[in-house]
Amino acid sequence: MATETTSDPARILREQYKDGSNLSARFRLHQRFSTNRYGQMRWILDRIQLPENASVLELGCGTGVLWRGSVKVPRGWRVILSDMSDGMLRETRAALAQLGRSFTYMQADAQAIPFRDESFDAVIANHMLYHVPDIARALSEVRRVLKPSGCCYAATMGLANMKEMDQLATRFFSLPRMTDSTVRFGLESGDAYMRAAFSEVKLERYPDSLVITEAAPLMDYICSMRVRSRVTGEQIAALRAHVENEIATHGEIRMTKDSGLFIARR
Repeated sequence: MATETTSDPARILREQYKDGSNLSARFRLHQRFSTNRYGQMRWILDRIQLPENASVLELGCGTGVLWRGSVKVPRGWRVILSDMSDGMLRETRAALAQLGRSFTYMQADAQAIPFRDESFDAVIANHMLYHVPDIARALSEVRRVLKPSGCCYAATMGLANMKEMDQLATRFFSLPRMTDSTVRFGLESGDAYMRAAFSEVKLERYPDSLVITEAAPLMDYICSMRVRSRVTGEQIAALRAHVENEIATHGEIRMTKDSGLFIARR
Protein backbone atom coordinates (compact mmCIF):
# COMPACT_ATOMS: atom_id res chain seq x y z
CA MET A 1 0.00 0.00 0.00
CA ALA A 2 1.33 3.43 -0.92
CA THR A 3 1.65 5.83 2.00
CA GLU A 4 2.18 9.57 2.48
CA THR A 5 4.86 10.74 4.89
CA THR A 6 4.67 13.87 6.98
CA SER A 7 7.88 15.13 5.34
CA ASP A 8 6.45 15.63 1.86
CA PRO A 9 3.09 17.46 2.10
CA ALA A 10 4.28 20.25 -0.22
CA ARG A 11 5.34 17.73 -2.87
CA ILE A 12 2.03 15.90 -2.58
CA LEU A 13 0.10 19.16 -2.94
CA ARG A 14 2.15 20.16 -6.01
CA GLU A 15 1.46 16.80 -7.60
CA GLN A 16 -2.26 16.98 -6.75
CA TYR A 17 -2.63 20.39 -8.42
CA LYS A 18 0.06 20.34 -11.11
CA ASP A 19 -2.83 20.85 -13.55
CA GLY A 20 -6.61 21.10 -13.42
CA SER A 21 -7.53 17.42 -13.93
CA ASN A 22 -8.18 16.47 -10.29
CA LEU A 23 -10.00 19.69 -9.48
CA SER A 24 -12.11 19.38 -12.62
CA ALA A 25 -13.21 15.85 -11.69
CA ARG A 26 -14.50 17.12 -8.37
CA PHE A 27 -16.17 20.17 -9.89
CA ARG A 28 -17.97 18.01 -12.49
CA LEU A 29 -19.66 15.94 -9.79
CA HIS A 30 -21.04 19.06 -8.11
CA GLN A 31 -21.98 20.66 -11.40
CA ARG A 32 -23.97 17.64 -12.58
CA PHE A 33 -25.65 16.42 -9.41
CA SER A 34 -26.14 19.41 -7.09
CA THR A 35 -29.78 20.06 -6.26
CA ASN A 36 -29.36 23.83 -5.98
CA ARG A 37 -29.23 24.75 -9.65
CA TYR A 38 -28.46 28.41 -9.03
CA GLY A 39 -24.81 27.46 -8.65
CA GLN A 40 -22.43 28.24 -5.81
CA MET A 41 -19.98 30.23 -7.94
CA ARG A 42 -22.75 32.54 -9.11
CA TRP A 43 -24.00 32.77 -5.50
CA ILE A 44 -20.51 33.79 -4.31
CA LEU A 45 -20.15 36.49 -6.95
CA ASP A 46 -23.58 37.86 -6.01
CA ARG A 47 -22.16 38.61 -2.57
CA ILE A 48 -19.11 40.49 -3.81
CA GLN A 49 -20.44 44.02 -3.68
CA LEU A 50 -17.80 46.40 -5.05
CA PRO A 51 -17.56 49.74 -6.85
CA GLU A 52 -17.49 49.79 -10.64
CA ASN A 53 -13.73 50.39 -10.77
CA ALA A 54 -12.67 47.88 -8.09
CA SER A 55 -9.37 46.03 -7.94
CA VAL A 56 -9.82 42.31 -7.17
CA LEU A 57 -7.32 39.58 -6.34
CA GLU A 58 -8.23 35.90 -6.30
CA LEU A 59 -5.84 33.63 -4.44
CA GLY A 60 -5.69 29.99 -5.52
CA CYS A 61 -7.91 30.52 -8.55
CA GLY A 62 -7.55 26.87 -9.60
CA THR A 63 -9.30 26.26 -12.92
CA GLY A 64 -11.07 29.63 -12.81
CA VAL A 65 -14.49 28.12 -12.06
CA LEU A 66 -15.61 31.27 -10.26
CA TRP A 67 -15.48 33.20 -13.53
CA ARG A 68 -16.57 30.55 -16.04
CA GLY A 69 -20.34 30.59 -15.65
CA SER A 70 -22.94 33.06 -16.84
CA VAL A 71 -21.60 35.87 -14.68
CA LYS A 72 -21.28 39.52 -15.58
CA VAL A 73 -18.01 41.03 -14.44
CA PRO A 74 -18.20 44.83 -14.33
CA ARG A 75 -16.03 46.32 -17.06
CA GLY A 76 -14.22 48.55 -14.60
CA TRP A 77 -12.98 45.72 -12.39
CA ARG A 78 -9.24 45.01 -12.50
CA VAL A 79 -9.09 41.27 -11.76
CA ILE A 80 -5.87 39.41 -10.99
CA LEU A 81 -6.07 35.61 -10.79
CA SER A 82 -3.24 33.92 -8.90
CA ASP A 83 -2.28 30.34 -8.08
CA MET A 84 0.79 28.45 -6.93
CA SER A 85 0.45 26.07 -9.89
CA ASP A 86 1.77 27.33 -13.21
CA GLY A 87 0.01 24.44 -14.99
CA MET A 88 -3.30 25.43 -13.44
CA LEU A 89 -2.82 29.05 -14.50
CA ARG A 90 -2.09 28.05 -18.10
CA GLU A 91 -5.31 26.04 -18.29
CA THR A 92 -7.32 28.82 -16.68
CA ARG A 93 -5.92 31.49 -18.99
CA ALA A 94 -6.80 29.40 -22.05
CA ALA A 95 -10.31 28.55 -20.82
CA LEU A 96 -11.23 32.11 -19.88
CA ALA A 97 -9.75 33.52 -23.09
CA GLN A 98 -12.19 31.32 -25.04
CA LEU A 99 -15.01 32.94 -23.08
CA GLY A 100 -13.72 36.39 -23.99
CA ARG A 101 -12.64 37.25 -20.44
CA SER A 102 -9.39 39.10 -20.09
CA PHE A 103 -7.75 38.98 -16.66
CA THR A 104 -4.21 39.29 -15.34
CA TYR A 105 -2.57 36.04 -14.23
CA MET A 106 0.19 35.56 -11.70
CA GLN A 107 1.91 32.66 -9.97
CA ALA A 108 1.87 33.62 -6.29
CA ASP A 109 1.96 32.27 -2.74
CA ALA A 110 -0.89 33.38 -0.48
CA GLN A 111 1.58 33.46 2.43
CA ALA A 112 3.63 36.18 0.71
CA ILE A 113 1.33 38.16 -1.58
CA PRO A 114 3.51 40.17 -3.99
CA PHE A 115 1.63 43.47 -3.78
CA ARG A 116 1.92 46.65 -1.77
CA ASP A 117 -0.19 47.42 1.27
CA GLU A 118 -3.79 48.51 0.61
CA SER A 119 -3.80 47.49 -3.07
CA PHE A 120 -7.19 45.75 -3.40
CA ASP A 121 -10.87 46.37 -2.81
CA ALA A 122 -11.44 42.61 -2.50
CA VAL A 123 -9.42 39.45 -2.02
CA ILE A 124 -11.14 36.15 -2.84
CA ALA A 125 -10.03 32.81 -1.39
CA ASN A 126 -12.45 30.30 -2.91
CA HIS A 127 -12.12 26.86 -1.29
CA MET A 128 -8.35 27.13 -0.97
CA LEU A 129 -7.26 28.31 2.48
CA TYR A 130 -7.28 24.75 3.83
CA HIS A 131 -4.38 24.01 1.46
CA VAL A 132 -2.17 26.80 2.80
CA PRO A 133 0.52 25.61 5.26
CA ASP A 134 0.31 28.75 7.43
CA ILE A 135 -3.31 29.93 7.33
CA ALA A 136 -2.84 32.73 9.87
CA ARG A 137 0.06 34.14 7.89
CA ALA A 138 -1.96 34.04 4.66
CA LEU A 139 -4.87 35.91 6.26
CA SER A 140 -2.46 38.47 7.68
CA GLU A 141 -1.20 39.02 4.13
CA VAL A 142 -4.76 39.34 2.86
CA ARG A 143 -5.50 42.01 5.47
CA ARG A 144 -2.29 43.84 4.54
CA VAL A 145 -3.11 44.13 0.83
CA LEU A 146 -6.76 45.12 1.39
CA LYS A 147 -7.74 48.76 1.30
CA PRO A 148 -9.24 50.10 4.56
CA SER A 149 -12.74 49.59 3.14
CA GLY A 150 -11.86 46.30 1.46
CA CYS A 151 -13.36 42.83 2.01
CA CYS A 152 -12.06 39.30 2.13
CA TYR A 153 -14.34 36.59 0.70
CA ALA A 154 -13.30 33.13 1.87
CA ALA A 155 -15.41 30.13 0.82
CA THR A 156 -15.07 26.74 2.47
CA MET A 157 -17.01 23.70 3.69
CA GLY A 158 -18.46 22.59 7.02
CA LEU A 159 -17.79 19.38 8.93
CA ALA A 160 -21.07 17.90 7.68
CA ASN A 161 -20.11 18.40 4.04
CA MET A 162 -20.32 15.08 2.19
CA LYS A 163 -20.31 13.20 5.50
CA GLU A 164 -21.56 10.15 3.62
CA MET A 165 -18.24 10.16 1.74
CA ASP A 166 -16.40 9.93 5.06
CA GLN A 167 -18.60 7.00 6.02
CA LEU A 168 -17.45 5.25 2.83
CA ALA A 169 -13.83 6.08 3.70
CA THR A 170 -14.24 4.48 7.11
CA ARG A 171 -15.97 1.40 5.76
CA PHE A 172 -13.86 0.66 2.69
CA PHE A 173 -10.52 2.38 3.35
CA SER A 174 -10.28 2.19 7.17
CA LEU A 175 -9.69 5.95 7.17
CA PRO A 176 -11.50 8.50 9.38
CA ARG A 177 -12.28 10.83 6.46
CA MET A 178 -11.58 11.45 2.79
CA THR A 179 -9.97 14.83 3.42
CA ASP A 180 -8.76 16.98 6.31
CA SER A 181 -9.81 20.21 4.58
CA THR A 182 -12.65 21.12 6.93
CA VAL A 183 -10.52 20.29 9.96
CA ARG A 184 -7.83 22.73 8.82
CA PHE A 185 -10.07 25.58 7.62
CA GLY A 186 -13.77 24.86 7.54
CA LEU A 187 -16.92 26.74 8.46
CA GLU A 188 -16.35 25.78 12.10
CA SER A 189 -12.55 25.85 12.37
CA GLY A 190 -12.13 28.85 10.07
CA ASP A 191 -14.11 31.26 12.24
CA ALA A 192 -11.30 31.72 14.76
CA TYR A 193 -8.76 32.38 12.00
CA MET A 194 -11.01 34.97 10.39
CA ARG A 195 -11.78 36.78 13.65
CA ALA A 196 -8.09 36.88 14.57
CA ALA A 197 -7.31 38.65 11.28
CA PHE A 198 -10.36 40.89 10.75
CA SER A 199 -12.47 43.22 12.86
CA GLU A 200 -15.80 42.28 11.25
CA VAL A 201 -16.69 38.75 10.12
CA LYS A 202 -19.97 37.22 9.00
CA LEU A 203 -20.77 33.79 7.58
CA GLU A 204 -23.38 32.96 4.96
CA ARG A 205 -24.25 29.34 4.18
CA TYR A 206 -25.14 28.03 0.74
CA PRO A 207 -28.02 25.49 0.83
CA ASP A 208 -27.40 22.46 -1.36
CA SER A 209 -27.13 18.66 -1.56
CA LEU A 210 -26.08 15.97 -4.04
CA VAL A 211 -28.32 13.37 -5.69
CA ILE A 212 -25.90 11.17 -7.63
CA THR A 213 -27.40 8.85 -10.25
CA GLU A 214 -24.23 7.57 -11.95
CA ALA A 215 -21.36 5.66 -10.38
CA ALA A 216 -18.53 6.79 -12.66
CA PRO A 217 -18.53 10.51 -11.78
CA LEU A 218 -18.52 9.68 -8.05
CA MET A 219 -15.60 7.26 -8.47
CA ASP A 220 -13.75 9.85 -10.58
CA TYR A 221 -14.21 12.29 -7.68
CA ILE A 222 -12.88 9.82 -5.12
CA CYS A 223 -9.93 8.79 -7.30
CA SER A 224 -9.00 12.45 -7.83
CA MET A 225 -8.39 12.96 -4.11
CA ARG A 226 -5.15 12.62 -2.16
CA VAL A 227 -6.61 9.64 -0.33
CA ARG A 228 -6.10 7.65 -3.55
CA SER A 229 -2.39 7.30 -2.74
CA ARG A 230 -3.15 5.63 0.59
CA VAL A 231 -5.42 2.80 -0.54
CA THR A 232 -5.06 -0.35 -2.60
CA GLY A 233 -6.60 -1.20 -5.93
CA GLU A 234 -8.65 -3.87 -4.20
CA GLN A 235 -10.16 -1.31 -1.83
CA ILE A 236 -11.05 0.98 -4.73
CA ALA A 237 -12.64 -1.95 -6.59
CA ALA A 238 -14.71 -2.90 -3.54
CA LEU A 239 -15.98 0.66 -3.16
CA ARG A 240 -16.78 0.88 -6.86
CA ALA A 241 -18.84 -2.31 -6.66
CA HIS A 242 -20.72 -0.94 -3.66
CA VAL A 243 -21.48 2.38 -5.37
CA GLU A 244 -22.68 0.65 -8.54
CA ASN A 245 -24.90 -1.68 -6.51
CA GLU A 246 -26.42 1.19 -4.50
CA ILE A 247 -27.33 3.12 -7.64
CA ALA A 248 -28.64 0.01 -9.38
CA THR A 249 -30.79 -0.81 -6.34
CA HIS A 250 -31.99 2.63 -5.24
CA GLY A 251 -31.46 4.72 -8.37
CA GLU A 252 -29.34 7.29 -6.54
CA ILE A 253 -26.91 8.08 -3.76
CA ARG A 254 -27.67 11.17 -1.68
CA MET A 255 -24.98 13.24 -0.03
CA THR A 256 -25.09 16.20 2.33
CA LYS A 257 -23.50 19.45 1.27
CA ASP A 258 -22.51 22.11 3.77
CA SER A 259 -20.61 25.09 2.43
CA GLY A 260 -20.56 28.82 2.83
CA LEU A 261 -18.71 32.07 2.62
CA PHE A 262 -16.89 34.14 5.22
CA ILE A 263 -17.18 37.86 4.44
CA ALA A 264 -14.69 39.91 6.43
CA ARG A 265 -13.66 43.54 6.69
CA ARG A 266 -10.44 45.00 8.03
